[in-house]
Amino acid sequence: MAPLPPAAQQPMVGSSSRMKRIEKDRQLRRNNPMAYTGIVLALIGMIFNPLALPSILGVIFSSIGLSKSFTLEGLGYRVAGRGIAIAGLILGILGLGFFLFSFVDVFS
Repeated sequence: MAPLPPAAQQPMVGSSSRMKRIEKDRQLRRNNPMAYTGIVLALIGMIFNPLALPSILGVIFSSIGLSKSFTLEGLGYRVAGRGIAIAGLILGILGLGFFLFSFVDVFS
């Protein structure tokens, strides 16, 4: 077996905290995919927002994810996704507000 190069033998400085964040994100997507889907849809709704459908779906998925986060926390999971679900709810509601404002502005 050939020896490893020096760069492969020594861990990079700061890589452990980055790996922890990556693993935490993977665990969140595994534990509570509804919260993650909700924030993605809410962000799409904030940017594009045709007929407010992504914002509505973002609010629905985020509320399901929020409910699931309470269930996961009760079961003892550390990474439940409550913050992601709340952010998705807020962005989805703001997207709906922007849509309604532009809808009223166009038709008045």
